[in-house]
Amino acid sequence: MRPTVRIFVQDAAENLPIADPVVEIGSRPAEGQEQEANLRSYFAGHTYIGCDVVAGPNVDQIEDIHALSFADASVGTIVCVETLEHVADPHRGMREIYRVLKPGGVVILTSVMFLTIHEHPDYWRFTPEGFALLLEPFETSLAFGFGYDLLPEGVHGIGIKGSFPGLTRDRFPRIDDACRRWGTGMPIDIGPIRMTIPHLWRFAVRSTMDAGRRGVDRVRKRSQ
Repeated sequence: MRPTVRIFVQDAAENLPIADPVVEIGSRPAEGQEQEANLRSYFAGHTYIGCDVVAGPNVDQIEDIHALSFADASVGTIVCVETLEHVADPHRGMREIYRVLKPGGVVILTSVMFLTIHEHPDYWRFTPEGFALLLEPFETSLAFGFGYDLLPEGVHGIGIKGSFPGLTRDRFPRIDDACRRWGTGMPIDIGPIRMTIPHLWRFAVRSTMDAGRRGVDRVRKRSQ
C-alpha cells in the first residue's frame, strides 16, 4: 500500500464525520503487506468490518462489491482503497456503496493511475475526472490526484451522502502537504518520474551494467 494512501485515510478518519459501522471493501492485504495495509487503527472505537471477495487476513466478512449484502442505508462509513482498479464494474460497485450508506455517510476512495499491472485481475486506471464521475451520485464529493498533474501516481476521493460545506483538499493536511511537496528535492524532471542526481547516476550505472551483461551473453551464444 502506498504511504500516501495511509495518510489520506488517517486524514479522513480525523477530519470527517465517521459513523458506525465502518466497512472496508477490499480489506485483504497483498502478500507481504499484512501490517502496512491494515487501516483499523485509524478507526479506534468504531465497529469495523473488513470485507473482501476472498477470505484471508483482515477479512471479517465475504462480500462482492457488485452486490453487497448490507441493507439500504445501514452503513456509516465505507473505506475502499486501492481496490476499484480490480473491480469489473466500478460504476455498479459505487451504486452499491451509495445504496448501503446512511444519510450523511462517507466513502473514502483511492486507486492508481501511474502504476504497473499488479496482483489480482487488474482492469482499470482512473483520472481525477474519472473519480469525479464515479462520485456523481453523492451530494458532496472531492477527487484529486497525487503526483504529476498529467499522469498522477494515484487518485483520492471522498463522497458524502448529504451536504458537507467546505470539502476541499486542505481539510486533509497530511495528503495536502504531500501533494504540494511532490517532486521537491528531485531536480531530474522526466514528467511523472522525478529523481535526485544520485538516483539517476545509480540508475544509469545499473542500466549500463545490465546492457553489458546482455551483450556478453549474446557473444557467448554466437560462439557456441
